[in-house]
Amino acid sequence: MEPIYTLLSAMKGQQRQMDAVANNLANVNTTGFKSDQVMFREYYNQLVGQDLESEQELFVNEDFISPYSRGGTSFVIPDHTSPSMKKGIFKNTDSPLDMAIKSDGFFTVDTVHGARYTRNGQFLLDSKGFLITSSGDKVLGKKGPIQIIVKSLKELSVGRDGSVLVNNRPVDTLQIVGFQEETRLTKLGNSYWAPSHKDQKPKPLEVVDVQQGVLEGSNVDAVQEMVNMINVNRTYEASQKVMQSIDELDSDSISIARI
Repeated sequence: MEPIYTLLSAMKGQQRQMDAVANNLANVNTTGFKSDQVMFREYYNQLVGQDLESEQELFVNEDFISPYSRGGTSFVIPDHTSPSMKKGIFKNTDSPLDMAIKSDGFFTVDTVHGARYTRNGQFLLDSKGFLITSSGDKVLGKKGPIQIIVKSLKELSVGRDGSVLVNNRPVDTLQIVGFQEETRLTKLGNSYWAPSHKDQKPKPLEVVDVQQGVLEGSNVDAVQEMVNMINVNRTYEASQKVMQSIDELDSDSISIARI
């Protein structure tokens, strides 16, 4: 019976991977989106009846461990979802409010939950002249929320160092920060990111390269994701066939034993 539960854990892992692939394909045209890949690892169940302390132990016990298990079984469990921080394709839009970071780093945004970070530079101006995201959150500069009072957007210019100018007069500088272990950032909705733990703090970048009138597209490779989808399907089907073979073998064994 134990191989069935090992295969079941593998199949559930493939479902998790398929969810990530589907989400990547759904965001192939989302500005600043970073593709995800689910990372897996082995969990070895040594004893049955042991105290369940970690999330991994609870996960395996609830979903995969046979009631007849005596331990000594390996399971496949998701470790974490790792985003690819490879840059997307940069596209010219000629809109003064569109900005892209061609270097490393993130724009800083003020939300009701605190500071959040994004690579999506498709900004707007609200009724009071504040630079905002499509979600209505204010974009932060080194002095705080950036307010731009202009009669025409032609008066607005953004330097490659992130400086914001109106009629060539400095207003503020975009607060662009970096992180160690970027792939460990937590991905949120609205193209936002947040530190995954309290020790992962943003740090100012010495060198940035901001382009006005440009947007960074999604880094999803649609062709590669279609290949990934096919591979996940094949792996799932192969596991399913092996499980059916084991079930048939068990049925034959029971029939022989009855004879």
